[in-house]
Amino acid sequence: MKRILVAVSILPFLAVLPVRAEMSFDLQAWPSLMFNSGSTDYTIEALSWGTTNGGADTVLIGIRSKLEFPIDAPLTGLDIEASSKPGAEKAWTISLGALLNVDDPDKMMEDHDWLFDPNGYESFKFSWTESRTKIDYLHLRLEATLALIRSPVVQVAAVAGFHYNRIEFDMIGYDGWQVGDDFQVIDVHGTQRALYYKAIYKLPQIGARMKVTPGWQTQMALQLTIGRLLASDLDDHLLRGKTAEASTSGWAFLGHVSGRLMLSEKGSTRPFISGRAGWVTQSASGHQTQRWYKDEEYEDPDTGEVRIVRAGTVISGIDYETTAQQLRIGLGVGIAF
Repeated sequence: MKRILVAVSILPFLAVLPVRAEMSFDLQAWPSLMFNSGSTDYTIEALSWGTTNGGADTVLIGIRSKLEFPIDAPLTGLDIEASSKPGAEKAWTISLGALLNVDDPDKMMEDHDWLFDPNGYESFKFSWTESRTKIDYLHLRLEATLALIRSPVVQVAAVAGFHYNRIEFDMIGYDGWQVGDDFQVIDVHGTQRALYYKAIYKLPQIGARMKVTPGWQTQMALQLTIGRLLASDLDDHLLRGKTAEASTSGWAFLGHVSGRLMLSEKGSTRPFISGRAGWVTQSASGHQTQRWYKDEEYEDPDTGEVRIVRAGTVISGIDYETTAQQLRIGLGVGIAF
């Protein structure tokens, strides 16, 4: 996939050169190198009946689990933008963009677990682990603008767009602790592949963009949008032999600032340098379904009995919330045709 993106980034330059004189619009294309900072995580909460006093009493307890996945990774990308020519009756742009990661995060994935009182009075953290993360990141973008206010220097436009973001994680090994019998803290460690997680975010959005062009050489833009987030994910607990799936919906807020410095005023191909900083914060909620594909044994912490969850067991309706924050900063070098 990464090799394909690099190859495709060359095609606009080769394809447009012979036909530039016949185009009724302007075209720009620029590959870029960016750094993505942030995380995506999910939290689940479920209620279960437990026992106390050696099994003599039955109580309702809550179980909360939070998994945090880092998405700090360098990205390579390609942007292509078509726009109306200066002086056209209507000023518009249509842009396409793609981003892929070129390395894995340095940060670790973290898994936290708590027991809590359903009435909200207290909670008890009984487990924490961290794992090395390998990531496969893909971001696709389609946006269109139509100018509402125009002057020689400032333009304000309406924006509509759609973003698609797929992030896959492989967690290798784990180190951490858990609370065992008699509330003793036990170190846990493993080197095998522990967990696979895939999240897909689909984000239609609308908003506004302000573009300032003081002269032929410089251009700056600020864009703010709001979007309806449609998310789905799959969490495969390889060590436990179960999957957890959810489809959720929510909202996202996005923005970016960008700048462009033209290096040539005239010519059939004009090189430029571009810079961009973008951010997104999003949240969604729904319910999760867990399915066991192999038997799982665990020890009841109150009675010490070994219990088994059989393969084929399904638990649905688990309260679920997912959030993500991303900040991307990068530079690019391109050509305006």
